[in-house]
Amino acid sequence: MGKIESSKDLIMLLLYAKGASDKICDSVKGKTRLMKMVFLFDKEIRKQFNLEKSVDKIAIPEFVAHDFGPFSANVYQDLEFLVNAGFVTPRLISSEPEDVEKAEYSWWQPASREDLEDFNGVTEFSLTNIGKGFVEEELKSQFSQKQWEIINGFKAKCVGVSLNALLKYVYTKYPEMTGKSKIKHKILDTE
Repeated sequence: MGKIESSKDLIMLLLYAKGASDKICDSVKGKTRLMKMVFLFDKEIRKQFNLEKSVDKIAIPEFVAHDFGPFSANVYQDLEFLVNAGFVTPRLISSEPEDVEKAEYSWWQPASREDLEDFNGVTEFSLTNIGKGFVEEELKSQFSQKQWEIINGFKAKCVGVSLNALLKYVYTKYPEMTGKSKIKHKILDTE
C-alpha cells in the first residue's frame, strides 16, 4: 500500500469523500473553501488519525499567511490542472460571489479588469466519472474504514457551514496565518 504523495491526489480525495449529503463525491463550493479544507486536513486530520501513513507530508502544499488567511498557490494550480485533465468539473452555482471568494480570486489572478470580469460567481467543484474512477482504483484502498469515516466527517463539517463560519474557525484557531489578512477584522467580528 503506497502513500499519497501529490496534492492533486489529496484534492481528489477530498472531493471524493462524503460531505453534508452523506453521498460520495459531494461537491465543494468555492476555491477558498477547498483551500481552507486542504490547510485544515494537514493541521487537524492527517497527523492525529494516523493518516500520515497514507498521506505523505509532501502531498500537503506549503501554506503562507496572506491577504485572506492561509494560502497556497499550489491548490489553485492543482485544481486548474485537474479541471483541464478532466478529473474535476467546475459548475457556476451563483452569480453573486461571496466577498472573500472574489477578493482571494482577484489576488491570485493578474491584476486586470478583464480577469475580474471573468470571475462572475461562485464555482462548485466535483469529480468527473474519470476522477471518481481514479480515486476508486488508485487511492481508496489506501485508507481503512475508520479513516474514511474520519475523512468523511471532516469534509461534512467543512462543507456544512458557511464560508464565513469556516474562515472564522481557521482565523481563531490559527492566528499565525492571519497576520497579513485584509479581512481579519471582518471575519472575527461575524457571528
